[in-house]
Amino acid sequence: MEIIKSFRKTLSLSIDKTGKLIVKAPAFVSVKAIENFILKNKNWIEDKKQEVIDKIKLYKQGEKYFYFWEEYELKFLKYDKEIFWKEKIIFDWRNFIIQKEYSKDAQSLFEKFFKLEAKKYLTNRLSEIALEYDLKYNLVKITSATTRWGSCTSQKNINFTYRLIWAPLKTIDYVIIHELAHLKHMNHSKLFRAEVEKMMKWLFVWDYKTHKLWLKQHSTSLQF
Repeated sequence: MEIIKSFRKTLSLSIDKTGKLIVKAPAFVSVKAIENFILKNKNWIEDKKQEVIDKIKLYKQGEKYFYFWEEYELKFLKYDKEIFWKEKIIFDWRNFIIQKEYSKDAQSLFEKFFKLEAKKYLTNRLSEIALEYDLKYNLVKITSATTRWGSCTSQKNINFTYRLIWAPLKTIDYVIIHELAHLKHMNHSKLFRAEVEKMMKWLFVWDYKTHKLWLKQHSTSLQF
């Protein structure tokens, strides 16, 4: 458990991705009051901790992993040059397959695989949409961020977390459009929202609120 005191007015609870309880409290609140607050919310805490634990990946045979919001099983196979060539991990659009000899490296292999795939897909898709609207940006960077899907700097550099590759295609488009719209409006004003909606019309029917809500609801599902 971690207690964070600050100049806030209320107590709040959250569970981080490791299952640790985070308590945010006003600076003046006593330890006893915090303990009572935790006790009062005991059932909620236990339920949320279990949700997080259930989502923690162990990188075992049969576990499922998202790729464009489709789930694919992990399998370990003995090395076969006809299957792996020079790769330690492959994806055949049915399963993720890792050489059995590298099973202990599964986490790092997954991260490397998804970073490469994210760089290829997000860079190309960003270029396509920007070209459609004659928008100019500078650098594109793929990060390991766990709290931000994307960002656009005042220097017109655009960043995306590689975890975005796990989301549905249309939601990925929304995030890309969101960041491109910041090239015109570096804020979240009405003009910015109008720009996002205008850019989305030629891609699909859903409005930006649908995708924004989806990302909020699935933020913990897209982190491992």
